Amino acid sequence: MEFVVFISGLAIGSFLNVLIFRLPEGKSILGLSRCLRCHRSIAWHDNIPVVSFFLLRGRCRNCRAKISLQYPLVELLTGFLFLFSFLVYGQSPFFLIYVLFLISLFIVIAVIDLKHFLILDSLVLTGFLVSLLYFLLSTFYLLSALYGLLFFGGILLFLFLISKGRWLGLGDVKFAALLGFIFGLNNSINVFFYTFFIGFIIAIILLGLKKADLKTEIPLGLVMAVASILYLFLNFSFLDLIDRELIWRLWLS
Repeated sequence: MEFVVFISGLAIGSFLNVLIFRLPEGKSILGLSRCLRCHRSIAWHDNIPVVSFFLLRGRCRNCRAKISLQYPLVELLTGFLFLFSFLVYGQSPFFLIYVLFLISLFIVIAVIDLKHFLILDSLVLTGFLVSLLYFLLSTFYLLSALYGLLFFGGILLFLFLISKGRWLGLGDVKFAALLGFIFGLNNSINVFFYTFFIGFIIAIILLGLKKADLKTEIPLGLVMAVASILYLFLNFSFLDLIDRELIWRLWLS
């Protein structure tokens, strides 16, 4: 079963590449894939996830143009994340399907934001609609989702307003609101801490390698997507490190 899940992830990853390349340009996601240089249709046997890339040695069969390494990387990433999801959540099929949707959505948002510094409203809206449908069909506490939306979205909206859009974009605010809605209040607090921690590590590494300076923009949507995926698998809560009773005593003193 694990092999079937992994292969399914590779196939879904191939479709995610279509979304990543076409959605930012406003192109239809329907129709055959074509070479970006010679525009010839790609035959099915040249479009097998991962395998075709290596058989063709990363080049178009017709014009020999280089094929982006993004294709096999996204396919492999999706395949492995699908496999991990099955191993972690396989005993809850309904929730597993939802997790696989979230992972696919996060991958598309992350890669598009990395390439274009853009988070599409259509992807955020899709996330809201599917999540709402899942909540209505499950026992999820919808009020917690709304609190999470206000918390995560509210923090980034505040940062957006005081910086006048210099620190982050409105798309980041919308994505944060979606993550708050998806994870609920307590979990979205943890995702916020994950985001801060991962962003800090990335900034330190880039500064250390002299690949960036203090003015370099980091795609926040990518960081939030990575933080969300990590939290889905690690489920480590920063809130568990907080002595709430001690804080309460200090507050009353």
